[in-house]
Amino acid sequence: MNKRILPPQKALEKLMSYCSKMERCESDVRKKLYNWGIDTKKSNEIVEKLKGNGFIQDSRYIQAFIRGKYYYNKWGRVKIRFNLKLKGYSEEEINAAMDAFFSTVDYEGMIYEQLERKNKSLNIDDEYQRKSKLILFGQSRGYETEISLNCVDKIIN
Repeated sequence: MNKRILPPQKALEKLMSYCSKMERCESDVRKKLYNWGIDTKKSNEIVEKLKGNGFIQDSRYIQAFIRGKYYYNKWGRVKIRFNLKLKGYSEEEINAAMDAFFSTVDYEGMIYEQLERKNKSLNIDDEYQRKSKLILFGQSRGYETEISLNCVDKIIN
């Protein structure tokens, strides 16, 4: 891979702009620094400056991530949690933010709506196949199997 080498001060300026446009997490910023050829010591300094100036804040990022993936991508808890873990967040941070967010939304209603829409698009007459397709769809969206199963039962019956 051809890396573009940037001086640390220029990298800091670019990252300030990058982080001010949208919430970013530390792992995204570190990937950029790595791709720009910034050594680990300088990367740590830059990340600390960004955190100190409020450009990167884990709790704010996690909340924005959950909100965005839930409302725009229609993801469920399982998929959101998995993707936040991939970004390096701890179980405690994720649980706190998810509990706060999901206590204010109609989670099961959203799952039901998504499964109902999918059900209308299926051209399958066999009830068993229809149910299994809907449950697989729910799982691919990150919905808990038990909740998906309850919603599918309501839709089919």
